[in-house]
Amino acid sequence: MTTLRELADALREADERYRDVVHEQLFSQIFEARQVFAPARASRHVDLTVAIAWALENPAPKVDALVAQLGRDHRRLGFPPEVYDTFAQCLIDGLGLFELSPELAGTAAARLRSICTIMKDEASKADWEGIPPAHTATVAAVERPNRKTAVVHLESAFPMDFEPGQSIPVTTAHLPGTWRLLTPANISDDTAQLFFHITDAGGASTMLTLARPGDMWTLGTARGKFPEDIDVSFLGASASSPDLYICYGTGWAAVRSFLLGKIAADDSTPVAVLAHADSPGAHYDLLFQHNLQELAPEISIQHTVGDAKDPLLFGTTQAFPDHTPVPEMAVVDNPARVALEALVSNPQAFRRCVLVGPADEVTEGAGILNLGLARAGIVDGLIETHSWGEGRLTQSLKYGQSFPGLSD
Repeated sequence: MTTLRELADALREADERYRDVVHEQLFSQIFEARQVFAPARASRHVDLTVAIAWALENPAPKVDALVAQLGRDHRRLGFPPEVYDTFAQCLIDGLGLFELSPELAGTAAARLRSICTIMKDEASKADWEGIPPAHTATVAAVERPNRKTAVVHLESAFPMDFEPGQSIPVTTAHLPGTWRLLTPANISDDTAQLFFHITDAGGASTMLTLARPGDMWTLGTARGKFPEDIDVSFLGASASSPDLYICYGTGWAAVRSFLLGKIAADDSTPVAVLAHADSPGAHYDLLFQHNLQELAPEISIQHTVGDAKDPLLFGTTQAFPDHTPVPEMAVVDNPARVALEALVSNPQAFRRCVLVGPADEVTEGAGILNLGLARAGIVDGLIETHSWGEGRLTQSLKYGQSFPGLSD
């Protein structure tokens, strides 16, 4: 093995073995580190190996900005910056699993030390600037509009700074060593309140939907950009067209926050929203959506469902609050097909399409749009994805890798 790309491929194949070696090295030198990560090996720092592989095979300018953000963000774990020196050596020692040429071993070690030094320096800088590493918040109320969705209302002692649509790492006493990225459905203000829309999709999300008033949550620093800044100069006339936001289930939370921020900024540019749910009762925020359109006529919201009827016993009470205007809901397997039909009829219908929600649905929707537009000969459509999930699919989206299941 003589190149960093070969090493990156070997790391992905040895994912669990490499993680185990690194963690055991770290735990043997810093015993307290065991409390920071999930107890189960399979759930412990699952992005580590694939992130290291990505960092080694990509140029430093592309990687270092993300690494710097990680250094600031990981302060929420409670480690002092000096730990990164030990962590770098653990990462280097883990490479003993592979047969590396002396030159490659030296190059990889130097790169790993550089990455850890960037994180160390950024963490130290944030500490000196007085930026809080984390916030604590108390669950004030929990609403359950149906059996699959929880709207969790949190109150913090101090306001948290975040931009509309950004995600925040969250953990609770019920999730030792496990963090989940959640997007507030509101905007940052002086009330120090946060609203999270959470789907019971199994695993950690189930524990979060079971939140009760009085529970304490720990929140890290907000991250990401929603939507991403784009250059529309090449789009010509379509630059004046509205953006279309396709949200799947509780992906609506990010779009909700974005729209509230848009109104707060007195931005009256038109926006189209395509909200999709499995069934009518899963459209849990219809009353707010109706009021939002009354307040801001430049916002249009269309609804689709995967099934026209709710599953038996799906709702805990009636599907919608009293006096909620229930709009028409087209039945479609993926709302991207509705967007594609509009774009094929009029390629200037939307400036871009932003898809938000679980990784599988977002990936499928982006594929439908990309393939459909290509077949129609439309080459200037912009498709932007904001997805979440677990496992290899999430990692492929997060780190820009190929994913065998998507080859078609």
